[in-house]
Parts: sequence; C-alpha cells; structure tokens
Amino acid sequence: MIDHNTILSFGHYKKGKPFTGSLRGMRYRIVKESAADEDDTDKFRVDTWPEPLCYEATDKEKIQVQYFAFNPDGYNDIIAYLNDKYAEYKKE
Repeated sequence: MIDHNTILSFGHYKKGKPFTGSLRGMRYRIVKESAADEDDTDKFRVDTWPEPLCYEATDKEKIQVQYFAFNPDGYNDIIAYLNDKYAEYKKE
C-alpha cells in the first residue's frame, strides 16, 4: 500500500524534482508541473505504467497520466489515486 512515507513529503515536490517508485507490477512517477501562464496554477503530474521498464524506456502509449492540484489536498488525492491504480494493475 502507498502512503505518505512511500511518496516522500509534500515539501520535496516544491523543488520540482520527480520522484519515481513501484509497487508489485506498477511503476509511478510524481512531479510538479509549473503553471504555463498567469491564469494557470502549479499542479502535480502523476504517471503510472506497468513494470518492468523505467519511465524513460517505457513506450509512452503505456503510460497513463493524471493531474492533481499542487497543494496538500492534491497530495493526499495522489495517494488515493495510486492505491486505486495499484488495485487495477493487481487484477491484470
């Protein structure tokens, strides 16, 4: 199960560096995406894909992308999302 200790703290993502992890068949990558313009806001980008390959070596068609608000609520939503995605991968 993925929790707050698994994906690092919210503060880590403020630096804009991606974090990657895996859980029994599913890989994931979390990164902050800065606002594209003044009317936009920063957001989390979460990519998920099947193991065994790393993000860079995986066929981009196999990577699923989801966005979340870049705030503590969005951070908590990521945890729920990743656990739901893991349940899907587990069924496959």
